[in-house]
Amino acid sequence: MCTKPPQCVLLRQNRDRGARFTSLEDSSIPVFPIERSITIKNHSIRRRQVPMCAAFGLTDYKTQGQTFSEALLDLVSKGRDSHREFCSFYVELGRLTTSKRLHLLEKIRMSDISKKPHPDLIAEMARLQALERQTLARWHTDMM
Repeated sequence: MCTKPPQCVLLRQNRDRGARFTSLEDSSIPVFPIERSITIKNHSIRRRQVPMCAAFGLTDYKTQGQTFSEALLDLVSKGRDSHREFCSFYVELGRLTTSKRLHLLEKIRMSDISKKPHPDLIAEMARLQALERQTLARWHTDMM
C-alpha cells in the first residue's frame, strides 16, 4: 500500500509546449507534489499530494447523441468555414442539460458565435418544409 506520494510524476505531452528539461525527453514535464496545511477546530492537517486529476476530451462529433451535466468548451474560431463552425456550436452547446455548468476555455467574441449555416442547407430546409406543408394539406383533404 502506498502511503506517500511519489517524488514526482512525469507527464508526457502529445504536443510540445516549449518547456524543456535537460535530463528529460523534450515532451516530458515533471509534476512535483505540493504540501498544504489547514487548521480545522484547533487541529492542524497537513496534506501532500501530486496536483493532478484525471480528465479527457471529446470532439463535437464524438459527443453527438450524448448528454452532459457539465462541460468545458472551446468555442473560439479555429479557422474552419462558417458552416462547420455553426454545426459545431449547435452540437457542442446542445449536449448540456443546463447552461449553469457550462465553462468556456477562453473569452468569446460575438464573431465567434455569429456563424450561419451553408446556403444550400437553408435551401434544403425550405424545400423540406414546403414538402411537409403539401403532405399535411393532402392528408387533411383525403381525411375529409
